[in-house]
Amino acid sequence: MATKTIYSTAYRRLVTQLRETREAAGLSQSALAATLGWPQQRLSAIEAGARRLDVMEFLHLTGALGLSPEVAIQLAVPKAGPTTRSRQVRKRG
Repeated sequence: MATKTIYSTAYRRLVTQLRETREAAGLSQSALAATLGWPQQRLSAIEAGARRLDVMEFLHLTGALGLSPEVAIQLAVPKAGPTTRSRQVRKRG
């Protein structure tokens, strides 16, 4: 059985980076949650690894932290820089 992404090393690294970004900005969980219109407990659960972010929550959270969508994606997928090419689909012939 595959491991859920919420338990993966990459996901934990992402959540840690988001928490560190929040802390570096001098924002408490309560202040950031209020900006997002979320209960503080939701942000706490995300940072504790008890709740997984969906893609829209991720974009709202990173936007509230002042990160561009490009920088946010690079946090989530470190090798997804502008020079990295995605796998090309080969045409069957």
